[in-house]
Amino acid sequence: MSTDDLARKYLLKQEAQTQALHLLPSTGVGIGVDIEMLADINIDSETFIERNFTEREIAYCQKQPDARASFTGRWCAKEAVIKAVSNLHLQREKVWVRGSAAPVVDIEIVIAESGAPEVVLHGEVEEAAKKAGVAQVKVSISHIDTYAIATAIAF
Repeated sequence: MSTDDLARKYLLKQEAQTQALHLLPSTGVGIGVDIEMLADINIDSETFIERNFTEREIAYCQKQPDARASFTGRWCAKEAVIKAVSNLHLQREKVWVRGSAAPVVDIEIVIAESGAPEVVLHGEVEEAAKKAGVAQVKVSISHIDTYAIATAIAF
């Protein structure tokens, strides 16, 4: 990835997070945003895919016209969920204690009856969300050309 691409990705992520935070009240809602270049998500690595996506997610993404975009969008959604859960209550102790290289398979993004993405939490992630006082997390995912972006709201 070029230096310009890295800088553009960083600026887009910062701007999305800043705008999102201004849209919501400062208490009672956690928000997270993530943006990634499609080329940065290695869908050719079976280990990466199995470590970070459930069987249901893998089946869904592989059926899509652009599997890479679908996997990248879900990756962004999972990262956004972590951020939203982590900043729901800034004065509480840290609830997301897994390292940055930890697998995110316990955050599952499925398709709801309405066709919208739906967050299902499992295992340690579900426990961390409960500890943070999260009742529900909603996500929105989008992708175009070379980027995918997701926003998550925890409340």
